[in-house]
Amino acid sequence: MKKEKIILVLNGELPKKNKLITIFKNYDKIFCADGSANYLLNFDINPDFIIGDLDSVDKSKLQTYCGNIIELPDQNFNDLEKILIWCIKNKHSSLDIIGMDGKRIDHTIGNFSIILKFINKIKINIFTNSGIFYTIEKNRIFKNLKNNYISIFSSKPDNLISTNGLKYELKNKKLAHMNSGTLNYAIKNKVEVNCNDNILFFIANEQK
Repeated sequence: MKKEKIILVLNGELPKKNKLITIFKNYDKIFCADGSANYLLNFDINPDFIIGDLDSVDKSKLQTYCGNIIELPDQNFNDLEKILIWCIKNKHSSLDIIGMDGKRIDHTIGNFSIILKFINKIKINIFTNSGIFYTIEKNRIFKNLKNNYISIFSSKPDNLISTNGLKYELKNKKLAHMNSGTLNYAIKNKVEVNCNDNILFFIANEQK
């Protein structure tokens, strides 16, 4: 699998130019989902790939674009799902995502359901306005989390999850519903999570 550090830019609410440039310095490649390319190209930021059905990209901007265009016209999937499928086929093992939230809530919900469907196939971390989602495969230790709000999401109802460091600990617990692992918070600086199958672990920006 490829070890490049990749950021995927979706067409939600995005940071201003200077912050974007700072963020992108931490990555080897920038992927844009269709219409999000307009935002970057307006700032003369040239992504490495523009991927999607290309129905939202300003065609005049593409005339001076010097990166790679991957057209994926299948209307049975939205751009995020098509991009994740393309990344897996091209042996990308992980990516970070920005721009998933901040605009239409129905798009956000749809994209979140897609993320849960793919976390067993590709490692995904999502940076949102309210916090960060981390993919956990088997186990992970987080530090300096005391008083942070926490939520856990599992797409598999038979997934056994254990935690150490949260107010409401899980001990080989199955999360029967999507909201079963939400509204928790860290009571220790060090939080350890173990699971049989991949989960999304959300750390809110706001502290208790």
